[in-house]
Amino acid sequence: MSLILIFFFITTIHLAHWSLAENNTAKFRPRECMALLKIKAELIDNAGRLSAWKDGIDCCDWEGILCDNQTYHVVAIDLHGSKNLSVARLSGNISQSLLDLPHLKYLDLSFNHFNEIQIPEFIGSLGNLHHLKLHSSYFSGLIPHNLGNLSILQLLDLGGNSLLIDTNLDWLSGFRSLEYLDLSNANLQRATTWLHAINKLPALKEIHLSNCQLLTPLTPVLNASNSLLVLDLYQNSLRSTPAFVWSLKNISSSLRYIDLSGNNLERNIFDVLGNLMSLSYLDLSNNQLGGGFPQASNNLSSLTSLRLVTANLNGQLRDLTMWLRDSTMLEDLFLANNNLSGPLPDMSRFSFLKTLSIEGNKLNGSLLRGNLRLPNLEYFEASRNKFSGRVPNLASCSSLMWLGLGMNMFDGTLTETIGYLSMLQYLSIPSNHLEGLISEAHLFNLSRLIILDLSSNSNLTVNISSSWNPPFQLGTLKLRDCKVGPHFPKWLQTQKKFENVDISNARISDTIPDWFWDSVDKRCNSINMSYNRIHGVLPDLSSSKLNLRTLDLSFNELSGPLPLLPQNMNNLDLSENRFSGTIHNFCHLKDRVLVLDISNNLLSGEIPEYCFLNLMSLYYLNFANNNFSGEISKSTTDLVCSVKSLHLRNNSFRGEIPRSLMKCRKLKILDLGENNFSGKIPGWLGNSMPELGVLILKSNKLYGELPSRLCHLTKIQVLDISMNQISGPIPKCFKYFTMLSSKEDPDRWHFRFEIARNDSSSFPDNADIMWKRMKVKYSNVLGLLKAIDLSSNNLSGEIPRELMSLVGLLGLNLSRNNLVGSIPHGVGQLGLLNFLDLSRNKLSGRIPPSLSQLNRLGMLHLSFNNLSGEIPWSDHLQTFDSATFMGNPGLCGPPLVSKPCPEDDEKKPPGDGDGDGDEEEDAFFNRDTYISTALGFIIAFWGVSGTLLFNRWWNITITEMFQDWFNVNRRRRVRRDFQNR
Repeated sequence: MSLILIFFFITTIHLAHWSLAENNTAKFRPRECMALLKIKAELIDNAGRLSAWKDGIDCCDWEGILCDNQTYHVVAIDLHGSKNLSVARLSGNISQSLLDLPHLKYLDLSFNHFNEIQIPEFIGSLGNLHHLKLHSSYFSGLIPHNLGNLSILQLLDLGGNSLLIDTNLDWLSGFRSLEYLDLSNANLQRATTWLHAINKLPALKEIHLSNCQLLTPLTPVLNASNSLLVLDLYQNSLRSTPAFVWSLKNISSSLRYIDLSGNNLERNIFDVLGNLMSLSYLDLSNNQLGGGFPQASNNLSSLTSLRLVTANLNGQLRDLTMWLRDSTMLEDLFLANNNLSGPLPDMSRFSFLKTLSIEGNKLNGSLLRGNLRLPNLEYFEASRNKFSGRVPNLASCSSLMWLGLGMNMFDGTLTETIGYLSMLQYLSIPSNHLEGLISEAHLFNLSRLIILDLSSNSNLTVNISSSWNPPFQLGTLKLRDCKVGPHFPKWLQTQKKFENVDISNARISDTIPDWFWDSVDKRCNSINMSYNRIHGVLPDLSSSKLNLRTLDLSFNELSGPLPLLPQNMNNLDLSENRFSGTIHNFCHLKDRVLVLDISNNLLSGEIPEYCFLNLMSLYYLNFANNNFSGEISKSTTDLVCSVKSLHLRNNSFRGEIPRSLMKCRKLKILDLGENNFSGKIPGWLGNSMPELGVLILKSNKLYGELPSRLCHLTKIQVLDISMNQISGPIPKCFKYFTMLSSKEDPDRWHFRFEIARNDSSSFPDNADIMWKRMKVKYSNVLGLLKAIDLSSNNLSGEIPRELMSLVGLLGLNLSRNNLVGSIPHGVGQLGLLNFLDLSRNKLSGRIPPSLSQLNRLGMLHLSFNNLSGEIPWSDHLQTFDSATFMGNPGLCGPPLVSKPCPEDDEKKPPGDGDGDGDEEEDAFFNRDTYISTALGFIIAFWGVSGTLLFNRWWNITITEMFQDWFNVNRRRRVRRDFQNR
């Protein structure tokens, strides 16, 4: 009892203190301040935003609190957080003490983190609320219906949460004063009459229902309000049905802003929008508009911004400009990534235009100077079209800040008038056919230039005086494939703000001067000087000044030891150089570098155990074509393996395949070929690497049988165990190679072996594959290749008929083994096969007729077996010469011309004899043979090549194989040049 009296006494004194303060100098309501402290108590404030909320202090002065100037009641709480996710936000619970603030008109708890709790129902009892903002605060669950009790609410923002409704939106009908409604990201799929519900809000001016899974209305809205100004229905998959189009006609008379992007609207939507005299902003991007444009509209006179990006637009651009004939106030026009064609029409009528984005279309012809007389134009992006001729004189576009003309067909010299665009910050004209010189005259007045990209203009010479001091400080310089050399460009010494430098394949035959590394600023994160003839020794790059993330110096003539690296290096490519010595300087790269390629150098020595364990934390490791030796660490202690691609090809590693690889469960490519590994192939390879797609163990000293656990590699695409001493049968369980037994759409796996860097770029991984008895480096199309090579071993037994279920195979090589029995009759099921080699075995019996069904075969070898009988006849099989079947004494028939089958002799007409007649007949036969062979070749060539060209399964097609062939020969040429020097 005494405790209760003490508590009552203290409470009385406390309230008396608040009352005294209220009656004297303080201007606040003590009970409302107490309510705010209770609200604070249920919130988690890791950033200390509410640290000033303390007992006894005027709460009207607290952060986020607003009181009425006369009554001192709390009328507003604004505790919205930052949109920046790295800034701590309020969390916890929303206290019911809000009900102790009966005069509250404004409540903003947006951009906080309430951990997916439901919006409290008691908020519907705050009857004086005018504004309720809970945007992007991690609320979820049902939207309380009793929010409809807030009858004088003017603004309701619940967008950016994970909310849903269980009925229609009829509860909105109580909001007679509502002017702003945002329910974006809420699941409104059950709100089938959402458009009718909105129409019942007479004061509504702005509505946001983006990404709400709205269904297209089935019945039209008839008598609509004229108050609506903003309509945002982005990303809802709405269709332009007659009911929806009719409804838009009725509700759109006063609209100024419409966003219908990310839906399935079609061309008839234009019929609605052409008469909106007040419309200022229209976005129909990411729709299926198709077709052309309607006749000119006379009522879009207020339009200032039009966005039709990736809208499947067809037709001529001039038709669109005719539709916009009276939109003379237009400032922004975005038409990127459509199918618009024809020349660029005269745009000068849109004299207020600031942004013109037409990239990614099929526009062609010349850019005429008069068609771009736009003095207010600031942004002009026309890349990825088919524009041709000279780059126009754009001096009349005096406000231009962004000029993008890349990936077109511009030719000739670049006009020096480009230098008069004094406001220019971004100049990008890559991948054209420009020629001639770029000198100071083109750049002398571009004092604001930040990005300069002239790359992939192979006949363009950048000839800038070494003594010139440019007026600009570039952030990005891209001169790839231009003629910059032979000397290293000295004018780069003046540039102190580089972030990205690409002067690869720029014909530089020089050393990298010391001043370059000294001038590289901390903000520089990427340098690419690959495919030059840069020589010399790299200095110590571990200077604290360097902040490089990506460095590519591949395909040069650099020598000496591997350099020490900057602390933050993530991607390093030093391949195809002459670096020598050990890997010691790179052994400390644990948890820092993601991509490391030092292949094709002169590196040697053993890799210490600690070094290997550290490097296995990288994503990509390529040590191929060096002279590393010794055993690879077998230790799994403390090994954290993150590597996805490991290339150790063509070194002198020895010992068993290391057990440490068991922990590399993310591996997609493992290439241990052309080393001295010995022992049996471990079964754990099949259990430990569920993502493995390429396994190359060729040219080692492996022996024993193929373990059945290899069959667990369900995602394997390329299996090469050739040129070892493997014995025993081919496992029947190979049929469980899921990727090889499927004709699944290869586009899904095209980029399976793409290596992502942490700078948002990527590059295709590669592998050396024996294809049709030639070593080919596959990179861009590696994800499409499906092949098994078990050649040059001691395999025995029959070819399992289960292999014939691998219908996705493109190449199968079982040559040079001791296989017996017949060729499985189901071989015709391998309909995608392009390469089949069964030569130099002990196969017997007839060639199965189903072999003639393999119309995509480009190379076939059945030679040196014990096959017998007549070679099956088909137009395609007859395109292979006799070498395909030679060494089989029992085979007969074409194309073995010298070995006709006995039944063919019996079919000879009577009267055949010796002498001149035989010679004439032989001559005739030879002529027919040549003709049929030629015709057969033509038919086969177009049968195979046509398939390669048009069948999506053979995206390892002529174009792409030529690309790989070109890359291979380019590398061979570079290496040959190195060896000759």
